[in-house]
Amino acid sequence: MIDDSRHDRDFIDGTEAVVRLGSMLLSAGTGAYRVKHAMARAAEAIGMDRHDASVSLTEIITTTHKGDNFRTVVREVPRVAVDASRIGALERLARALPDGSTARELEDQLDHIARHVRGRWPWWVNMLAAGIACAAFAVLNHFSLTDAVLVFFGAACGQGVRRALAKRGINQFGTAALAAATASSVYLLLTLACRTIPWHVLHGVDGTGYVAAILFLIPGFPMITSILDIARLDFTAGLPRAFYALAIILSAGAAAWAVSLATGLQPLVPGAELTGVLWWVGNAAATFVGICGFAVMFNSTRTMMLRAAIAGMVANMMRLYAQRIGMPTQMASLVGGFVVGMLAWMLAKNNDLPRITLSVPGAVIMVPGTSMYRTMYWFNAHDITQSLAYGTDALVGVMALAAGLAVARMCTDPGWTMVRWRRSPHAFLSSDAEFAKRDIDYSAPSDE
Repeated sequence: MIDDSRHDRDFIDGTEAVVRLGSMLLSAGTGAYRVKHAMARAAEAIGMDRHDASVSLTEIITTTHKGDNFRTVVREVPRVAVDASRIGALERLARALPDGSTARELEDQLDHIARHVRGRWPWWVNMLAAGIACAAFAVLNHFSLTDAVLVFFGAACGQGVRRALAKRGINQFGTAALAAATASSVYLLLTLACRTIPWHVLHGVDGTGYVAAILFLIPGFPMITSILDIARLDFTAGLPRAFYALAIILSAGAAAWAVSLATGLQPLVPGAELTGVLWWVGNAAATFVGICGFAVMFNSTRTMMLRAAIAGMVANMMRLYAQRIGMPTQMASLVGGFVVGMLAWMLAKNNDLPRITLSVPGAVIMVPGTSMYRTMYWFNAHDITQSLAYGTDALVGVMALAAGLAVARMCTDPGWTMVRWRRSPHAFLSSDAEFAKRDIDYSAPSDE
């Protein structure tokens, strides 16, 4: 005699295991497309007939079918974070899970990942990485080397505050604001200290670099994955991610503006421009180390970090050179996004790495972060013309960059090029002959 209760229990356990896989991927920061694909693959491996899912920023709704049974599960992800190492481990698990696996086997693998795939970089390395990333941003945005050094210390202190608050579960928008205020304040104090030192090189620091000291708060993963989700017409996932990224930027920008209001700092455009061979060497080196810094903050492995840095360095140098010879900024950003997407595909293809763990760190260094925060400053200063100019520059730059990444995905991933909607399992169950017996005609009446 068949034990129906046992079969029901296996079905429930299977759906719970699949949803747990999806929620772990979502909490690690990957895009909705990858979450759905991984859950569908795992559901197939453990014997489910069909799996449908709707994924937003913090919520997964799934319906799983097996025979005549179906079950809908809603799972909320309490916190948005980025963990490239965990994304890699979970996607490898979904791909390698053999057909005929049980829910218990999948749960055991997820337990192992939850216990052992954690933060791989010490807290002090993470702080230094934030400082290095922002200092590299400062060089790429034409700040002086002295400013870049001060930006390094400000960003490192800000990242330390962010880590400490995040560990205690403090609201993410409040955390971003406090981290930005810390980074800006440390930069300001170091600027004042430089002016008291009897060395004329340090006297040229004018305080404008504080806007670069908060660039470690750029929400690279949600910002870029939101546009990629929208490119697949997945507005349920894309729009919440976009608003989340915008809210983080506004929180950090408002805090930095408050510091500037109290101290008189202005995020003016710097004028330190590299020339000749230094332009190539300086920008290439800054791009490489900057991407490495962001990769460490994203908890990437060393392999991910180095490959992302190579892809991003080549793409960013092409973007900068295109701008230098007169190509419009937005077109150059699209080219940069396309190149980093193609290189990420080439470097990830034979190394079992999720492409997103290479393309996003490689693309973040090309995000016009200083323009984003200058938009907030000039808006609060009631200079709407300046605010609109910087805001438009930031918006178009990010959209062009993400569009380049989307085009690269369409060129290399059939799932992006051609969207195939799954037909209802109840469609076409009756033949035309059976329908004709009912003597019903729903077609439009002919004109007579």
